[in-house]
Amino acid sequence: MLLAGVEVAKADPNRHWAETSGNASTPVCGRGSTRGDGVAGSLNRNYANGLDASGGQWLTRYKTPAAAKAAYESIVKTVKSCKAARPAPTHARKLTENRTPAVGDATSILRWYDYPLPSDPGSEDGGFPYAVTLKGSVVSVIAFREMGKGVKPANFEKFARLAAAHLP
Repeated sequence: MLLAGVEVAKADPNRHWAETSGNASTPVCGRGSTRGDGVAGSLNRNYANGLDASGGQWLTRYKTPAAAKAAYESIVKTVKSCKAARPAPTHARKLTENRTPAVGDATSILRWYDYPLPSDPGSEDGGFPYAVTLKGSVVSVIAFREMGKGVKPANFEKFARLAAAHLP
């Protein structure tokens, strides 16, 4: 049900993605951006490219479809506000992507972009894309953190579509 590293690598070619061991690290918008209340069970998987990017998938089954829908809405709201982590004082953050492709019962793709202010010209920017998908009583969250602009939007949508195809 989770995306395999080879699937992530194929969807975003030339980035050398692979699965990594251990639990997926908490994404930039915090734990509330990966799950809601009423959890019946969960799985997660880490991915990294060995250089400048990492991410994960959090797959959570809820006790009822209504609980899953409430969790989906809560997760999307949390990602949109993203209060868990603030950019450095020399950086700013903006939501550069907010769309809902027809995937699963509902899907939201959101992307935060941190960029250096003119007072810090040598600093790195960073991309933080999320794909949140609801299908029945399951919610899938894919979240990455990268230096630079991050996974191209078309490739990140491939991640979302692949993940939705794995959902029961």
